[in-house]
Amino acid sequence: MYYLPQTQVISLTTITRQRYLPVPGQVLVNVGDRVEPTTPVARAILPGEYRILNVASALGVRESDADKYLVKKVGQQVKKGERIAVRRGLFFPRVCRAPADGFIAASGGGRVLLETLSPLYEVLAHLKGRVVSLRPNYGVVIETEGALVEGLWGTGGESLGVIKVLTESADEPLDAEKLTTEFGGAVIVGGLTADKAALKQAVHIEARGMVLGSLDASLRAMAANLPFPLIVTEGMGRIPMAGPIFDLLKEYDGSEASLSGKTSTRWGVVRPEIIIPQVGKSAPPSQERRLLPPDIGLTVRIISQPYQGAVGVITDLPYWPQEVDSGARLKVARVDLGDEGVVSVPLANLELLRM
Repeated sequence: MYYLPQTQVISLTTITRQRYLPVPGQVLVNVGDRVEPTTPVARAILPGEYRILNVASALGVRESDADKYLVKKVGQQVKKGERIAVRRGLFFPRVCRAPADGFIAASGGGRVLLETLSPLYEVLAHLKGRVVSLRPNYGVVIETEGALVEGLWGTGGESLGVIKVLTESADEPLDAEKLTTEFGGAVIVGGLTADKAALKQAVHIEARGMVLGSLDASLRAMAANLPFPLIVTEGMGRIPMAGPIFDLLKEYDGSEASLSGKTSTRWGVVRPEIIIPQVGKSAPPSQERRLLPPDIGLTVRIISQPYQGAVGVITDLPYWPQEVDSGARLKVARVDLGDEGVVSVPLANLELLRM
């Protein structure tokens, strides 16, 4: 049995997200508490890194003689740039300095082991909602009502901002001229794609995030270094944003959204996502992500050329494999694309849209 991959594009549902520390720490909220996206919910001090400093080499002495030049002993705290060992010379001293704040963890053999200090690590709520469960020493689960859109590819961490749709249609590219200072701090939504100039201008106006239909593959490295999350809904190239996704984001234009550009295609797949909280609205329970085979009446998105990004409804599932453009015979679905008519698409080139 073949099962379709899925993307969620839901205008109103119940959303739950885990907000956990990577190491044991302190949970700062209780079950039932209301939280804002910027509310700290847990914090911890992460383990420090260890650095081996070659004191003997830095001072130009034998390893067996290095310990007598130490000015900091095991267990003492040091600041970045502070002297750890000094050898007085005829004209100037030779010095070994701490490369970071930390503690002297050990010494011997002409070397010093430095344990660096880690800053306090905090986990924010990321969502406007309520705490529904707690995992002691690690974090909480937060629940909210709102819209949910999953992207195909993303980069960057998490962010928060007001959605601003700056193109009139899903197949219109986002031009740099449209990114004026009035949209600083916003989550910018474009239709087709954005070029290098538009990405630079988004950084200049201090945008908080960007959502596009597609992105030229040559800009992936630039996108990875943006100071905000960038989410692509269709893939690399020049592919219009899927109509249902564009329409949903336009519906919520002016609403506050939480973005996550985190993406992982390995075990435990993580999709980039846009969550638009609508706290207090009556929302249906979250949909269980069940594996579904192709079926007549399902809304699907085509994920390969020549109809990549097109959305339609399955109208027929021929029993026997059909010949496709490559000459191969494959299991296909007939998909009604509206004005473009009904097309035959290999099942492997379809994705279920959960709406």
